[in-house]
Amino acid sequence: MHRLLLVFAFLLPPYLSLFGFSHPKFSNELEVVWYTSKPFIYENEEGELIGIEPEIFMLFKKYMKDVKGESINVSFKKSRDFMNILDVVRKNNNPQVTGVSALSITEERLQYAQFTETYLPDITVLVSSGGTPIVKTFEEKVEMINDLKAVTIKGTKYEALLSDLKNETGVEFETEFISSDQNILEAVINKSNRFGFIDLPIYLMQMKEGAQVTRQNFFTTVGDGYAFILPKNSAWKEDLDEFISDPEIKKAIAGIISKYLGEELYNFIGNLYNNDQLGTSILTKEKELQLAQIKNANLKLEQEKSFQRLMLLGIIVTFLLFVIIAYLFYNNQKNTRLLMGQKEQIEEQQVDIYQKNEQLINRNAQLVALNEEKNNLVRILAHDIRSPLSQIMMVIDIVNQKMSKTLSDAEGKLLNQVTSSAERINQMVTKILDVDGLEDTRIKVMNERVDIRDVMKDISQRYRPVAAKKNIEFSVEFCENHNMIRTDHLLLLLVLENLVSNAVKFSEPNTSVELRSECTYDSVTFKVSDEGPGFSEEDKKKLFNRFQKLSAKPTGGEVSTGLGLSIVKKYVQDLGGKVWVESVEGKGSTFFVKLTV
Repeated sequence: MHRLLLVFAFLLPPYLSLFGFSHPKFSNELEVVWYTSKPFIYENEEGELIGIEPEIFMLFKKYMKDVKGESINVSFKKSRDFMNILDVVRKNNNPQVTGVSALSITEERLQYAQFTETYLPDITVLVSSGGTPIVKTFEEKVEMINDLKAVTIKGTKYEALLSDLKNETGVEFETEFISSDQNILEAVINKSNRFGFIDLPIYLMQMKEGAQVTRQNFFTTVGDGYAFILPKNSAWKEDLDEFISDPEIKKAIAGIISKYLGEELYNFIGNLYNNDQLGTSILTKEKELQLAQIKNANLKLEQEKSFQRLMLLGIIVTFLLFVIIAYLFYNNQKNTRLLMGQKEQIEEQQVDIYQKNEQLINRNAQLVALNEEKNNLVRILAHDIRSPLSQIMMVIDIVNQKMSKTLSDAEGKLLNQVTSSAERINQMVTKILDVDGLEDTRIKVMNERVDIRDVMKDISQRYRPVAAKKNIEFSVEFCENHNMIRTDHLLLLLVLENLVSNAVKFSEPNTSVELRSECTYDSVTFKVSDEGPGFSEEDKKKLFNRFQKLSAKPTGGEVSTGLGLSIVKKYVQDLGGKVWVESVEGKGSTFFVKLTV
């Protein structure tokens, strides 16, 4: 029955999408496929992804967390070209993907995909190279496109509009296709016999910067708007539509667009959308921009004249300064000759000091190398000893289990001595390695998926027999959910192992030790509690310092190096967490380790 339910759950979602139901979100991953389209989405000189659309998706990520309480991951994947964005949406059928790059809503694209709510009006204009006459009649239009060469990008709405122009005029004009990372407007500007369709925002931005290009009034089109393209089975359609339609979000998106287009141009384009006098309004804005350019040119001319006057004044001042400096230089030569002798003596002393300093540096480098070599030798010896020592202790344990009843008292005593000696050597090796690890600030912290239940079970299996020998009840309690975190498995194991080891070591027989975890969506807290002697206020001040022997003593004759809690503190800091203790002297202690997820 369980297997049938799993098969049903796997097969149902595709069929739901056929009947118009939204695809369920199986993960909080949203992959945004993009290609360069300034100012909508592009990389700056440092390789950082910027533009209108990346900022909108970062705002969407914050919206999902603040409004819907969902933490999502938005990843951006660069497409090899513009057409590949549409292919990814059309062919991959991935509900977690969306495409962006100043995409217009077209009937062709709606056949295989769907779009979000629009975030910016879509108005397209036809431009031609600077100096091209503005045509008014159909005959002039035909003559112009006969004399010019079209520029466009394959697979875009601009290519479709050129096709419509061919059908309208009956002229089979030549078309030059450029790569999708190039700008049609720049291609038209840089050559004298080109024309093409371009988005109105990009055209107006270039006009504002003084671009030499002519807009032809006869073919200005208004689309449904710019939006994000989604597969038919998208898991994000509903969330993105709610996001874009939110009144507060609309204001925030307006601020983002104004940042890249300028507030004046953004407001102008927004007011054009339902304007019956579209061509007249655009022409008026062009005149305003041209007047602004003339004003800026006059301002620059005045600035250049002011600069020239300042340059003349600067030359005069420089000449006077040169005369003064020449006089001072002449007088300075006398003093210079007197100082030359002293300078030579100082240089000789500096050479001597440099040689002695170099000798000291070389000697210091030799001492550092010798010290590092010594440390490496200690590490190698400690690690090499631990492996055969572990085998010896394993064999001793097997002999204890299998032959303890058949050994004589003398043989048993001898075996116990061997066991004691092996454990003492193991403690020495552990101490050496722990001290070395504590002093090593170059520990590499891994970022891996860790099931905290497995870690706690591992510790339970290791220390339950140790606790049982002292008649101590050792219990473990897991979180009900949020048990998977990203952290360093080994460091977390060592932290909890040290705390549990101390709890058992310092607890009296017939008491209890507890290891438990408490989880939230963004953190997990581990608690190790015992009924031991607790800590005095004086002990708490030096609790996490190295080589500190506190007032409490092990209850079963165990050895304490005073390093355990200092190691715990260092490893918790490496994991980016916090560790602290709550304790009343004589009533036990509880150690807390809090890690962010």
